[in-house]
Amino acid sequence: MRVKWGKLFRSGSLWALNGSDWRWMDERGIRVVCDLRSAAEREIAPTVWRGKVPPRSVDGSYDSDVLFSRRTPKESLGIGALEGGLYLKFARLLAKSFAGLFDALQSGEAPAIVHCTAGQDRTGLAVALLLDVLGVARPTIHADYLLSTELRRPEFELDRAGLNEVAERNVVAAYYVRLIERHGPTIFTPQPLVDSMGRPLVDIAMDAIEREWGSIEAYFDEELGIGPAEQANLRAHLLEPA
Repeated sequence: MRVKWGKLFRSGSLWALNGSDWRWMDERGIRVVCDLRSAAEREIAPTVWRGKVPPRSVDGSYDSDVLFSRRTPKESLGIGALEGGLYLKFARLLAKSFAGLFDALQSGEAPAIVHCTAGQDRTGLAVALLLDVLGVARPTIHADYLLSTELRRPEFELDRAGLNEVAERNVVAAYYVRLIERHGPTIFTPQPLVDSMGRPLVDIAMDAIEREWGSIEAYFDEELGIGPAEQANLRAHLLEPA
């Protein structure tokens, strides 16, 4: 079996899409969008849907302070780096959004888009978990996830020019302003999504989920409410003969 093409897309922020991008959306008939960003991230890079048919939103927002501290960032942190230390928390923090996305897909609602700001950490974990339940081998999951480094386009992820204007009241804008002041625009350069040993961050998170729940399938069942029958539906809708 193989994963069907064109059923789920992962993306960075949809804030800067242009006319041809929205035509692309319309041509594919996007039916579902899952936004994994926090409330403050959505404020500084809002999605204004310009497609012909508004999609169904299946996400749940959360407090930005969970991911973005008001304290001075560590020297080593940059865009995307802060999520690396929080991967193990994503399984519960994003459970409502994951559940909404996977429930829509198991019901046959597709194509869908899942995204965060960069489209790599939170979004990468969502897609990795789904591929695992579909039976995709870990090396293939890793290869898909690690494409983020070369395919990211940070210039489209947020409104850099507007950060100072909202930094007093927006924790995410304040976080980025401090990073830019300390390090300049190099903070937006995509970094490899691996630990010091070269292991993909998403693999570490998936191993932690397996230790906590016993298996990825059990996590789907117990934490997300996507049980064996719904998991079978996911495979039926998203797999086809090779």
